[in-house]
Amino acid sequence: MSDPLIDSLAADLTPVKRNRIGLRLALCVVAGLVLGAAVFWLLPGRMIRPDIGNAVLETNFWLKSGFTAALAAIGYISLRQLSRPGGTARAAVRLPAAVWLVLALIAAASLIITPVDNWAGWILGSTAVRCVTYIVLISLPIMALFFIAVRRGAPTRLAMAGWATGLAAGGLGATIYGFGCPESSVGFLAVWYALGIVATGLIGAVTGPHLLRW
Repeated sequence: MSDPLIDSLAADLTPVKRNRIGLRLALCVVAGLVLGAAVFWLLPGRMIRPDIGNAVLETNFWLKSGFTAALAAIGYISLRQLSRPGGTARAAVRLPAAVWLVLALIAAASLIITPVDNWAGWILGSTAVRCVTYIVLISLPIMALFFIAVRRGAPTRLAMAGWATGLAAGGLGATIYGFGCPESSVGFLAVWYALGIVATGLIGAVTGPHLLRW
């Protein structure tokens, strides 16, 4: 191919703004929070917990919000890398595992001082299945928004990008759900909230190679 032909093909090309992907993903976070909140209100029996005024004064409430928000942030940051051709983000797996391990250690320390007769209730609570189900249901529409944005960024590691997408969406969905969830034990958070977020991440990893293909 001659140089003049190459020059003519490239003549109308304009450089892509470096922050375009980041801006799209940031907009997805905002839109996802709004959409996730709407889904939350549509789910049976869901509302902001009536004791929210007292709950926000408890350490466990902020530990729960911090855990879910941290996973959402890790997914979001990873997506900024994975949305670009050749992008990698090993932290998308390692950092969530590290965050969960810290939470698990806190849960284990709390379990030691909890009477054995209360262990089952402390871990299972009364809404375990609903917790996982609702986190996934709230997160799926958010994940759809992220998929649209990531697809436009031309990712090449599709399964990993799908996992990071599910992680970001799952973290946001769990954060939204937390404002209506009456469970506050660290054990419940380490098992069921984590399971809901991981389930969303796995859905993203499985569907990513199909939905993110370009």
